[in-house]
Amino acid sequence: MSNIDPKWGDWSTAPSPISDEEIKSRLNCDVLVLGAGISGVTCALRAAQKGLHVMVMEKGARWSARGGNIGVAGSKYMKSLGYENDINALAREWIKRCGNRCREDIVQLYFKKSSEAMDWLLDIVTAPEYNARPELQACIYRGETYRENMGSHRFFDGPMAKKGMRPGASDAVYAMYTESLRLGVEYLFNCPACQLVKENERVVGAVGSGEDGYVEVLANRGVVIATGDISGNDEMCADLAPNANKCPKIYFPVGQNTGDGHRLGLWAGGAFEDGPFPLMLHPQAHFFANFCFLFVDGKGRRFMNEDNYIQGKCNALLSRNMTYAWSIIDAGWREKIPATFPYGGGIFWDFDHGPNQEFKPEEFENMLNRGLESGKAVCAETLEELAEKIGVSKETFAETVRRYNDNVANGCDEDFGKRPELLIGLDKPPYYALKFGPAVLAIVGGLKVDDRMNVLDENGERIDGLFAIGNAAGGRYGVDYPMVIPGNSHGTALTFGYLLGGYLAE
Repeated sequence: MSNIDPKWGDWSTAPSPISDEEIKSRLNCDVLVLGAGISGVTCALRAAQKGLHVMVMEKGARWSARGGNIGVAGSKYMKSLGYENDINALAREWIKRCGNRCREDIVQLYFKKSSEAMDWLLDIVTAPEYNARPELQACIYRGETYRENMGSHRFFDGPMAKKGMRPGASDAVYAMYTESLRLGVEYLFNCPACQLVKENERVVGAVGSGEDGYVEVLANRGVVIATGDISGNDEMCADLAPNANKCPKIYFPVGQNTGDGHRLGLWAGGAFEDGPFPLMLHPQAHFFANFCFLFVDGKGRRFMNEDNYIQGKCNALLSRNMTYAWSIIDAGWREKIPATFPYGGGIFWDFDHGPNQEFKPEEFENMLNRGLESGKAVCAETLEELAEKIGVSKETFAETVRRYNDNVANGCDEDFGKRPELLIGLDKPPYYALKFGPAVLAIVGGLKVDDRMNVLDENGERIDGLFAIGNAAGGRYGVDYPMVIPGNSHGTALTFGYLLGGYLAE
């Protein structure tokens, strides 16, 4: 059975093999990792700690880290603050939100082993040389239906944060990278992998395009694909994750997440998980906050229960072919916004704060003023004027707000079933409309793998010597990105990179 869908574009066609004559240098190692992001650097360090000689081929000029959060089920730091999750309950919730289309053994492995991986990372990152300070992200959605749980770790005050990089994963990857160099890991930067090497159906290495020509690296223990997602490849997105091309894409490093490892695995006989690939979506296109009061579409009509978490809000828009909507608030926002936090919250709702920090009205006021200057937010003294500014029917918009406020007065949302605690009226001018829409942070689907990260073919058989982790690997999500723990894409990258580094030494 072919693993290539005939409807896919030219990206799925393997290029001509690189001849022996074209290869300028040849190297050998135990493990070859393709990609120096969080999953690749984690795997490289762990394998080196186990005594293996590791080499890393990286497309870019340096290691990379994106985002701020690494989500895990637990850690010694969490426990010191009194937080402890029921991992079986969280695993069940995750599997349910993924429509039972994720691989349960992979999900269970993440929940059982992510605490161990984070404790290992904490020992590295908080060591005196790096002295990064861990903190938990406390802005989580607290509703029962889409509940998010504590577990998202960030790191502050480390060397990279002091250089101006966003606090979070950058100091974690920097510390692991530095430690890996001390253990002899060799990095081939500006050297994208362009072909896997197979002997007798086993993957034994890869050829990269280096600055001085092609370099072949043979690895006797295995080749690890850790090349990130497909966000930067519109053709692959069109075939494998079409909704991604409807939204802005926010990924880093720009120009690198082009599905290189996905294609290498495919050409080597690996199979993709069922499509369309899940999207990690955040409602941060345009204005950076949206809350939970009243959302209206491009015609001024209410279209959903605003009491939802970030992924749900984005999916609701995409299901209606909407690239943006308007979140309506009023001049009473200083009291009304914090009143919602006990019942909802999460990023783009109660923002990015730690467990002991409070909502700061002045911070949102500054954000609101910037939005008014850029046109991502508008303000008006009357509903009719606001409707005109956002380009919707005055009559339709006025009726929408009237109907919403009637539901508030009656304590019952007869249209979309919002919880009474979050039925909060809009009755204090001036009124504001905040433009928001879905942005793609990552496409979290990829090659089929088993619970030891071996890449699988169409028949579920292992491709000997080939492994995939991070967003090059499938199995974790199935149909959607479950925010059971925020930052879990990074958390699975850390966990499976850590575990695979150990497996390869066995």
